[in-house]
Amino acid sequence: MNSVRVILILSLAGLASVLPAGCRRPLASPASYSTSNVAVLRAALVGKASASESVAAVVADPTGWGTLKGVFKMVGTPPPRSKLNVDKEQNICLPGGKPVLDEVVVVDPATGGIKDVVIFLETKYPLDNPKWEHPEYAATKNAEVVFDQKACVFLTHVFAIRSTQTLRVLNSDPVGHNMKIDGGPRPDNFTVAAGSSLPYAPGGEAAEPFPVSCSIHTWMSAYGLVRLSPYFAVSNAQGEFELKNLPAGVPLKFRVWQEKAKFIKDVAATGTIDKFTKGRLELKLDNDEQRQFELSVDSKLFGGN
Repeated sequence: MNSVRVILILSLAGLASVLPAGCRRPLASPASYSTSNVAVLRAALVGKASASESVAAVVADPTGWGTLKGVFKMVGTPPPRSKLNVDKEQNICLPGGKPVLDEVVVVDPATGGIKDVVIFLETKYPLDNPKWEHPEYAATKNAEVVFDQKACVFLTHVFAIRSTQTLRVLNSDPVGHNMKIDGGPRPDNFTVAAGSSLPYAPGGEAAEPFPVSCSIHTWMSAYGLVRLSPYFAVSNAQGEFELKNLPAGVPLKFRVWQEKAKFIKDVAATGTIDKFTKGRLELKLDNDEQRQFELSVDSKLFGGN
């Protein structure tokens, strides 16, 4: 029982003790009270009001929108990609006998760009405030996102969706697969028959990407991320990403993640970023700003040289 409730109960008990039985108007002097109790009660009520006011003051509205473009590059020699052990249904899963390589770390040999690096907004904001979400994102809030598999490989190695969206799990193979989701807001395990599809509604939010696999074909692997906010991106084969229509005029904090390195904590930046510490990228965009930067990461964080 908290202190405010105790004070109120004691005060009511004191009042009851001075009221006589029956319906006669009491002639006794008014009930006594404790000045210390009044002080505690006042402090509790004022404290709650102050807390509400401070939250309102901290969550300022954005003043417009800005865009962030970047590229993740590896410095040094990337680790070699391993050959996957495709040990069943090789006529389908190993077409032409060509080996299938893992996608734990994929680097563009020409540019050094790192594929499948995830960057997402960590800053919390009022989801019901349209000033924080551009109409472009509001229009796709409940859209369906396709996740396909072909030749016993997940065609999207790292996917990211909003909690309000649906993941349409396709199976473009002539054999069945199962979708084993280990983590996230709603872990699941379901079979997708050959040439068919099933929906997956995640709900909730994940603090970081979670593994996805197929128990039938054990070499198949991917990662997924579910966020309440639409502000996330996954780098392409050249290591590039773009986050359009970010809230401007307010401080933003992002996390940067990669399958092997997990949350990347050490980068060298070319371009303008406000701060990068402990795996968090912090910045503040001006209205209509188009900011670009390059983040270079040491290959040793990925097991390279």
